Amino acid sequence: MKEYLKTVDKINQTFEEFKALVLGEVHEVRQLEQYHLTPQQELIMAYVIRQEQRITANQIASYLNISKSAVSQVISKLEKEGMVVRQTNQGNRRERWICLGSKGQKYARLLEELDEQLVRKYYSKVDLEDLQHVLRTMTGLVTAIKGEQRDNTF
Repeated sequence: MKEYLKTVDKINQTFEEFKALVLGEVHEVRQLEQYHLTPQQELIMAYVIRQEQRITANQIASYLNISKSAVSQVISKLEKEGMVVRQTNQGNRRERWICLGSKGQKYARLLEELDEQLVRKYYSKVDLEDLQHVLRTMTGLVTAIKGEQRDNTF
């Protein structure tokens, strides 16, 4: 257990250092500040951006493991800012789709530029196999956490 704690502490320190370096180095990161998003808004925007189809507040709530009312409150604020729009599902008029608004589309393009710059400047200097290993490890942790949360709800 003690070795796990030491390792987790080093992982946290490394993530913090990585974030500080990227925040100070990459111009696009500073441009993100103009959107004044809270961490929860950033999570929801990232999820909406990565979806290839329209999604509902229920899907967002399920993915982030938060209440639908919390999602609805955040979506309302994002909608006021033009980051997202709600569209009525013509097949089920009680259901509303969450889609990117015009400001949200600009935000998505900025994130894409940021990813491209990070790949070009930094990630490409690390073996792809090593990056894929990091991905597998993080995916394993997410799976373990979700499994634990499911077990605790029954």
